Amino acid sequence: MNICQFKEAAYSSIGLSVNGSGPCRTVPLIKVPPHNLVNVTGSTVSFMCEVFAYPMALIEWRKDGNDVTLPGDDPHISVQSRGGPLKYELSSWLQIEGLAPGDAGAYRCVAHNALGSVSASAVLGALGPDEMSAYLSENMTEMFGYDQPRDYDEDYY
Repeated sequence: MNICQFKEAAYSSIGLSVNGSGPCRTVPLIKVPPHNLVNVTGSTVSFMCEVFAYPMALIEWRKDGNDVTLPGDDPHISVQSRGGPLKYELSSWLQIEGLAPGDAGAYRCVAHNALGSVSASAVLGALGPDEMSAYLSENMTEMFGYDQPRDYDEDYY
């Protein structure tokens, strides 16, 4: 048995206690995965990934299943990571400036430590201004439940 199993047993058994502190060792757990994004070309977009693990995890970003870790040597892609917001958590952001059609694809946050790894993906869409306008017009109805314009002079009782 490890210390974590002893702690679980102590919670369910009267009179049993465990002397010891510290978190249980665990494979990474993605608490906040990246979300799908659609934006207009030329804009700046960011993905975020928040991970809990002990020992602390490292986070890498990859695109379209490639084993190349981002940002690589691409000057319009940057990655920033910091500890937190809670103890044993790590937050990481992938930022793309000057979004281009070639940036569209699936981006994956990969978190790993000595005990294992886990990943989560999100899809990025890069649309031109006209495509974006059509996309927003089409999706506003779904997102906000808007229907056809109403005649507000008409009674709806």
